[in-house]
Amino acid sequence: LELNSRFGNKFSNNFILGYTSVRDDRDPFGQEFPTVFISDGLNSFSGQGIQLGAEQFSTANLLNQDILTITNNFQIYKGAHTITVGTHNEISQTKNLFFASNFGFYRYGSVADFLANENLQDYEKGYSLLGDGTVGDDSDGAAEFNLTQLGFYFQDEVQVSDNFRVSAGLRFDVPIFEDGLDNDDFNNRTIPLLEAAGKDLQDAEVGKKISTKVNLSPRLGFNWDVNGDRTTQIRGGLGVFTSRVPLVWPGATYNNNGVTGGFSDEGDFEDADGNTTVTFNPDVNQQPVSVEPGSGGTGGNVDLFAPNFRMPQVFKTNIAVDQKLPFWGLVVSADFIWNDNISAVYYENLNIRGPVGNLNGADTRPFYNRGDRIDRTYNRIILGSNTSAGNSWNTSLVIRKPFENGFTGQFAWSYGDANSIFDGTSSQNSSQWRNIQTVNGKNSRLPVATSDFAQGHRFTAFASYQLKWTDNIKTTVGLFYEGLQGEPFSFLYQEGGRFNSTDLLNDDSRDNALIYVPATQSEINLVDIVDGDGNVTRTAAQQWSDLDAFIEGDDYLKTRRGGYAERNGARSPWNHVVDLKVLQDFSLNFGNKKHTFQASIDIFNFTNLLNKDWGVRQFTNFGEVALIRTEQGGPDPEFQFDASRFEDGIFEVDDRGIASSRWQAQIGLRYIFE
Repeated sequence: LELNSRFGNKFSNNFILGYTSVRDDRDPFGQEFPTVFISDGLNSFSGQGIQLGAEQFSTANLLNQDILTITNNFQIYKGAHTITVGTHNEISQTKNLFFASNFGFYRYGSVADFLANENLQDYEKGYSLLGDGTVGDDSDGAAEFNLTQLGFYFQDEVQVSDNFRVSAGLRFDVPIFEDGLDNDDFNNRTIPLLEAAGKDLQDAEVGKKISTKVNLSPRLGFNWDVNGDRTTQIRGGLGVFTSRVPLVWPGATYNNNGVTGGFSDEGDFEDADGNTTVTFNPDVNQQPVSVEPGSGGTGGNVDLFAPNFRMPQVFKTNIAVDQKLPFWGLVVSADFIWNDNISAVYYENLNIRGPVGNLNGADTRPFYNRGDRIDRTYNRIILGSNTSAGNSWNTSLVIRKPFENGFTGQFAWSYGDANSIFDGTSSQNSSQWRNIQTVNGKNSRLPVATSDFAQGHRFTAFASYQLKWTDNIKTTVGLFYEGLQGEPFSFLYQEGGRFNSTDLLNDDSRDNALIYVPATQSEINLVDIVDGDGNVTRTAAQQWSDLDAFIEGDDYLKTRRGGYAERNGARSPWNHVVDLKVLQDFSLNFGNKKHTFQASIDIFNFTNLLNKDWGVRQFTNFGEVALIRTEQGGPDPEFQFDASRFEDGIFEVDDRGIASSRWQAQIGLRYIFE
């Protein structure tokens, strides 16, 4: 509902009342069945392998939201000033049910192990600690909470002169959370254990909300028409911008609290020799759990946010110039933007101890015993807080030819770089922490590194020409080109056996350990590769020859010899794509109106239609390449390098949506009347 009012020439008001209802239910297809992943000798987290059963994160996943928004802008016109006093407020109710792996998740290294029901590498089950153990969307224990977000702002836009305009403003954002359920066992027993182990909880407790605070965002901008004829314009500004935080992050504290949602893995079911007793069970209602629902027991993962957590804020400044050239009607624009983090999200897992030692040899990184939790009652205890580390910048140059004599076109170049710690790419707080790639461990003082969203170079160009055969018949042909530098990615160790914590070089079961790039064979302890019958298929010396050649043949790795690969230090290849569009217009004049029928054809990735080897986009799955396999962890690690895994290279062909490496076409028909 929108209401506009004007009071003479001095005042006006705009009032908007909105209501949004979201009902999002993510049910898996087919019969209820656990999730099974069989890597069959490939990297467990490469996405390659065999998966059967339900989708792991859809078995108990629904979202209900009701959002009321109230916005009012009151404007005052006083001479050269246009003053805006406004407010934007959101009142929301959220119910988010999410238990990952609710039907059970099993991981095996081979089809033979799965069929024999042995050598289980991984087991997970998320579930409700409440009720009677019902699985799926009927589970108890959804995160249900209210959030009120108040916003107030003031802006004065001043027309200083006919060709110079300045705007200044100040915005206040006030998010108001509510307390969650208490967990006396965690708050009274676990917190002292964590603090005794040297963990800083930053005053976080289960049930304690993010405190209410005012976020200030001052801003200043200008636009200068230098000559007063719009041939040269300079524009820019600076200010602080406050982002809303994805509600799923703080929302997790309302059910990942140790009393509402439980989580079990294979480590909760070990015999006296440290081997798991879990075996595959196809019945989703009979999956093993460490704490029985309805028993009043505590357990599972715990998500916390520091009470002084602030919404993400950045300082942003930009400067731009638009210049109309004296020939061909060309317009050139140059733009530069700089962003610097004031408060970004930061994560750590409080329930793991420090390193147990350092590796021997050229690689001296610390190593960990991931199974040694500080409090085994709970699994991961994730604390969200803030960091000011990280920045980004982007510059661009655009040359435009406005439509004239049937032709229009544009050429653009841009370059962007971004540095961060956590990019906020997951809906789960624990995954934010687990997915980070490091050398010294995810709980170490994490350095700023190249962001997943560092754009690099990008060139675009388009040209369109219209052939006007008659007043009523015309044909338009357009071409669009994009040349894009590939995505950043990391070189990691491949996990040899996730169930065995000694096969890891990092502090979590999802290893994500950046490799040490050996300068000589003496800097890496390679061991023979043997087949199932014990026959050596590749000696250590042969593996070094393969690895040495691979490193020397990679433009990035050969610069890192004798040091560690950097997070997102490498980039996938450039991508070049051309799209084609053809429009055919037929017009008729009758009834004092013009009626146009327009037929169109769009061919996306037109170059791939011409040649199957053109327009191929390449990328790395999950932004990583698991290069060297870890056969034994610290303090004396052993490795294997299987060059046959990379016979077709380290990149995959991208077939994701409209940006696919395959050409696609669409045909359209439009009726236009005037």
